[in-house]
Amino acid sequence: MNGKSVCCLAGLVVFSAAALSAEGVKLVLNPYEGVNWEQTTQHKANLHTHTVASGGKLFLNQAFTEYAERGYTILAITDHDLCTRWEKAEINPLKEFGILPVMGQEYSKGQHVNGFFTDYEAHSGNMDLVVRGIASHGGLAVINHPGRYWKPDVNGKVPQETRDEYLKVMDENPLVLGIEVINKNNRNPHDIALWDALLGVSMPVRPVWGFANDDMHESKHLGHAWEIFLLDTLDEAALRHAMLKGHFYFSFRGNGHEHDGESEPPVFQSIVHDPLSQTLTLSAAADGAVLDAGCYRWIAEGQTVCEGPVLKYGQVRGLGKYVRAEVEGKGGKSYTNPFGFSRAE
Repeated sequence: MNGKSVCCLAGLVVFSAAALSAEGVKLVLNPYEGVNWEQTTQHKANLHTHTVASGGKLFLNQAFTEYAERGYTILAITDHDLCTRWEKAEINPLKEFGILPVMGQEYSKGQHVNGFFTDYEAHSGNMDLVVRGIASHGGLAVINHPGRYWKPDVNGKVPQETRDEYLKVMDENPLVLGIEVINKNNRNPHDIALWDALLGVSMPVRPVWGFANDDMHESKHLGHAWEIFLLDTLDEAALRHAMLKGHFYFSFRGNGHEHDGESEPPVFQSIVHDPLSQTLTLSAAADGAVLDAGCYRWIAEGQTVCEGPVLKYGQVRGLGKYVRAEVEGKGGKSYTNPFGFSRAE
């Protein structure tokens, strides 16, 4: 190999043979462990949706109609500081639209946070108190569009105090699942840097799952970003389990792809871990065809460490504590949740 090693099939040559040694590396957190890709059903979801009840322009029935027409099967109505109680609603979304409704609301007195599976009412703008209340009432939480509340420093980096503030909330509140990495049409593009900054410290002990949502207030906001949940059954228990375990990926119809009406972001077909060869293999397709090797990027510490569908993580010293993958096609980009690593001392 002329003194160099390749980190993945059809990938980048990024390290010399001497530098590629990663003795003792072990994958200890795999968000897709236990997922049977041949049998699971992929469910398209939006977990951040507003109606006329909190400044939106669509009525409840209209929101479900619009999302059903776009192939969604999971929808959380998250009006501002207002919970839609489905036992009192005049529609049955699962029966009428084939969409599982998720109880939720957006707590909006301070930094915005979505709470799910609870009708807890918060009367504080303190994010820590809000998420503690959500958890104490049996709910799960996601921090919404954090980029609205922080800015990169003069070097374009995530300020350490910003990173540490979010880490503190997450470390003290295990049921805060992660952050909304993409909001609408990626209004806060620096939030992906925040995600990497958090992962670089928290992984593999404390995963931070990534979410992407429309934050829909009107029809033009629909269909920009979504999660794909990998479920065996379409019910609340299965969804809650998937949210906790990271059994999902997210997609974004952006980066210049907004006006391509015929193409969709990549769909993941499988993610396979082989501990013997120390490889992760990701297969994705778009527009009816498996994507070429150049469409895949593996990211660690915010940097591309490998290109191609196969990551030989035992040979990539630059992985640090985690890696995540991005796959780009004509219609947009899809993102895995992070994989976590440990190394022998």
